[in-house]
Amino acid sequence: MNAIRSLLFVPGSRSDRFDKALAAGADLICIDLEDAVLPDQKDSARAAVLDYIAKGNNQVCVRINPVNTDVGQQDLAAFSQSDVAYVMLAKCSSAADVKAAETAFVNNNIQLIALIESLDGLTNAVQIAKSSTRLSALMFGGADMSAELRCDFSYEPLLFARSQLVFAAAQANLQLIDVPYINIKDEAGLVDETKRIKALGYSAKAAIHPVQIVTIHQVLTPTAEQVSYAEKVIAASDAAGGGVLVVDGRMIDRPIVLASQRILQVAALAH
Repeated sequence: MNAIRSLLFVPGSRSDRFDKALAAGADLICIDLEDAVLPDQKDSARAAVLDYIAKGNNQVCVRINPVNTDVGQQDLAAFSQSDVAYVMLAKCSSAADVKAAETAFVNNNIQLIALIESLDGLTNAVQIAKSSTRLSALMFGGADMSAELRCDFSYEPLLFARSQLVFAAAQANLQLIDVPYINIKDEAGLVDETKRIKALGYSAKAAIHPVQIVTIHQVLTPTAEQVSYAEKVIAASDAAGGGVLVVDGRMIDRPIVLASQRILQVAALAH
């Protein structure tokens, strides 16, 4: 997966919104076949999404239903015949869930995003993160997690759970996507939470409305100063051929070089 800052959800039952979501400026859109689709609309929504992908709109993500359900198995079978770029595994609770998707998609190049939103998923997060080379990212599902933890769906009560996913994603060098901020009208709250998750180690934040994308990008896009310094680090590293070096009076080693590479990858999305 290329570096992303934002992932915009769009209901799988609203095919009239697919193109609008693509045009909203998010780095990736995720068409949701799980929570956003009523049980009696699952088949029709799946068919609409498959049709949309077949028309050339394959650089999207689809959130399928949990793989341990009948409808999730139907999703796996259906999308195994598609060329969609990414599939998000809802309520991913173990490495076995990832392996089930990996097996289903053995004949194509679909990449996976594991949505961790249960206590089992949190307990098994490191094993999930390391379970497959197809796994590109973890995502934190805060709403369901708060219900299982019996805590408020807000930043501080969920800090411990968020932090565990930072550890798991770092263990496998995966991108890490945060849950959407659900108050669409509270831009200040979105800015504050996005700054907090960025500082914690998250690389992207999901959104439930296009109006949130600009704000997320403003917070998660590196500043000109950060980009300039990262360019100096990479240039010095290339010239030195590795090892410890000094840039602007600061000692630079491999972790700083890797961080600089990530900064430049994210900065490239802004152009």
